[in-house]
Amino acid sequence: MYVGEPEGPPRARILTIGDELLSGERMDGNSRWLARHLHGLGFQVAGMESVGDDEPAIAQALTRGSSGADFLVVTGGLGPTLDDRTREAVVLAWGVRLRTDQGILAELRRRFEQRGFQKLPETNRRIALVPEGADPLMNERGSAPAIWFHPETARDGAFFRADSPPVVLLLPGVPDEMRHLMAEVAEPRIRDTFGSRFAPHSTRILLTTGIPESELAGRIEELLDREGDEDVEVAYRPSLRGVELGLRATGPETDLRLDRVESLLGPILAPYRYDTDGLDLAEAVGRRLAARRWTVALAESCTGGEVLGRLTSIPGSSAWVQGGVVAYSNHVKRDLLGVAEETLETHGAVSEAVAREMAQGVRRIVPARVGVSITGVAGPGGGSMEKPVGTVWFALAHDGGCRAEKVRFPGPRAEVRERAGQHALHLLYQAVAGEGSQSEADP
Repeated sequence: MYVGEPEGPPRARILTIGDELLSGERMDGNSRWLARHLHGLGFQVAGMESVGDDEPAIAQALTRGSSGADFLVVTGGLGPTLDDRTREAVVLAWGVRLRTDQGILAELRRRFEQRGFQKLPETNRRIALVPEGADPLMNERGSAPAIWFHPETARDGAFFRADSPPVVLLLPGVPDEMRHLMAEVAEPRIRDTFGSRFAPHSTRILLTTGIPESELAGRIEELLDREGDEDVEVAYRPSLRGVELGLRATGPETDLRLDRVESLLGPILAPYRYDTDGLDLAEAVGRRLAARRWTVALAESCTGGEVLGRLTSIPGSSAWVQGGVVAYSNHVKRDLLGVAEETLETHGAVSEAVAREMAQGVRRIVPARVGVSITGVAGPGGGSMEKPVGTVWFALAHDGGCRAEKVRFPGPRAEVRERAGQHALHLLYQAVAGEGSQSEADP
C-alpha cells in the first residue's frame, strides 16, 4: 500500500501549516527540527512545504506530500478554532469521514473540570474529531492529540482506495508539544513500521566558531579528498555564531569510521572548535568555568549586555557569573570601570588600551577571576578610515595578565553585535581551558 519503493531507506516529507508561517510572523522551526529527527532515525527527507490555513490548499498539499513518500509528517491546524482546518483537509484530500473519539473527549472534559470549568467549551469538542481508521495519540503537554493513520492497518477499511496516502502523522504546531509527541509517543510506532528499512548509520555534530564556512570547507575538503572516507558525509551549516559540521556514516562500523574522520579533522578544527551538548557556546563556557571554579565579569560597550544575557540565561550560572557593566558612554567607562581620561583622549573608546583597562576594571570592581571587555563600532555610523564599522577590540584579564585583540566583523549592526558576542565567548572558552592564554594552573 505504500507509495514509493519498498527497498532502501524510507522517504519522508514534511508539511507545516499556518498563515503565520507565510506572513513571516513566525519562523518555521518545526520543519528544521523534524528534518533532523527524521534524518537521525534513518529516513531520507525528500521534501518540505508550508501552506496557510486554507482547507483546499492544505488538501492539495497533502496530496502532493503523499507523492513519492512513505511517511508524511504534518504539523499545525489541529486546534479547536475554525481556522484549524487540517482534519477537514484530510477529508477533502482522501475522502474519509471524521468521527468523535470518545476517549479524547472524556480526557478533555476531565482536564477542564480539574481547572475549575463545569462544562467543556463547545469549540473544544472539535479537538476530539479524528479521521476514521486513524488512531489518536494522547498529548500530555496540550489538548490536541497527534493522529496516526496507516493504510495497511486502518480500521473500517477507510483507506482501501487506489489513491491511498502513505503512513501519515498529524501533529500539533506548538513546538514543545510537537517534539514530545514525535520523539516520545509516535517514535515506537515509526520504528515498528519502518525499522527494517533503516540502514545502520551514525551521526556526529562538531561545532566551530571564528572561521568562515568557505575557508573551513576548503581546508576540510582538500584533506578529505586525499584521506577521507567516501561513505562519511560532511554537511556545513553556517550561522552568525559559527559553522556546525554534521558528519554522517552509513554501513558497517559507523562509529569507528566517524572517529577516524573526526581525528583526521582535529588539527584543522582545534583553534575553532568547542564542545557542548546544546548549540550555544555560552553553555560550554559555563561548564568550563564551573569545572575550574572560576568566576567571570563582563564590561560591554557595543554589545550592550548581550554576552552577559547569554551567560545568565543558563540555569546555575549564578555559580560562575559575578556580574557586569554596560559601559556604553565614555563617562561610564571612566567613572565606573576606572578607564583613564588620558587613555580615552589619546586612543579613543575603540582601542586596545581602553579594552584592556575595561577588562581590568570590571574584574577589580565586581570582583571576579576573569574580566572580559568588548568595545567597538557596530554601525551603521561612527566609523572612520582608521576604525571602520565592524571594528571591535576585546580584552581578557586574569591573574596571569591581560591579553587583547582586534577583529573586524562584516555585516550590519545586528550581525556585528552577534558576531562580537560569540567571539568574546570563544576567547573566554579558550582562556578557561588554558588555550591561547597565559593563565596559570588552578591553585
